[in-house]
Amino acid sequence: MNIVSKSRSEVLQAHLYILNNTDEVIPYIESHKSIVKANDPRQAEKWVLMEHNRTFMPWFKDEVFKDSTASGTLTWLAAGLKFDVISCTTYKVKNCIFYTKSMDEKSTVQNSGVTLEAESMQFWTSKDTNPVLGILWVYRRDMGG
Repeated sequence: MNIVSKSRSEVLQAHLYILNNTDEVIPYIESHKSIVKANDPRQAEKWVLMEHNRTFMPWFKDEVFKDSTASGTLTWLAAGLKFDVISCTTYKVKNCIFYTKSMDEKSTVQNSGVTLEAESMQFWTSKDTNPVLGILWVYRRDMGG
């Protein structure tokens, strides 16, 4: 196990991903998107989504910290993430073992990488103003380490 420092953009991207995939946070996301849209109703959906992503985390933190009934999970998520993270060379998820690339290269067993399925608002082109909820498949062969 190692402690590694990640860039601000990597940490914020990971945090936003976690927030968007935590059921307890979804009502906050919907509320914030409504506020962003109401503040500037003429803006296209793409702008609303980008503005939401840019401003959600500080708004979410304020909302959770002023709610004395917020769960421990919400409070923990609202506090943000650390830039120094634990990095391991082996990961065990639901009885499946995954190795980082550097660890895998030492092995005689092949690791073909990791695939992640995520729901995401997607735009077909940079000029597209109407996002569509779609499934995004992310495949990584190089897992660092």
